[in-house]
Amino acid sequence: MSLSKEQVIEVFKKGFPDSKAIIESIEPMQAVMRLPVDVKHLRPGATVSGPAMMTMTDAVMWVAIIGEKGEQGFNSVTSSLSINFLKRPKHSDLIAKAEILKLGRRLVVGEVRLFSEGEDEPVAFSTVTYAIPSD
Repeated sequence: MSLSKEQVIEVFKKGFPDSKAIIESIEPMQAVMRLPVDVKHLRPGATVSGPAMMTMTDAVMWVAIIGEKGEQGFNSVTSSLSINFLKRPKHSDLIAKAEILKLGRRLVVGEVRLFSEGEDEPVAFSTVTYAIPSD
């Protein structure tokens, strides 16, 4: 069951009503989100903080899962998240691109690349595993 971008946005708003992140695209087994970075996302030195990058990593993978599993994925939880910070992000919007590598009944494995807006090289790379509860 794949959902449209509009349907995924509605599910995302239901799960995270206060989030400022924007769902840019939903494709089969993929999702792209944008975080409009402001001062609350920065750490000393005017760089995007690790927690902000990890939050986007987690959120974009959850959105990709919702795109594939619909409401069945709503209660999915992160079981593993490993992130490698590759270079200093700019004080610009953070773009998160997720790709699901394995979509199982109980586990979903994927990777996420984070970019500073307008940059071709990623600022971080993650592998993420989600557990899908059996209803």
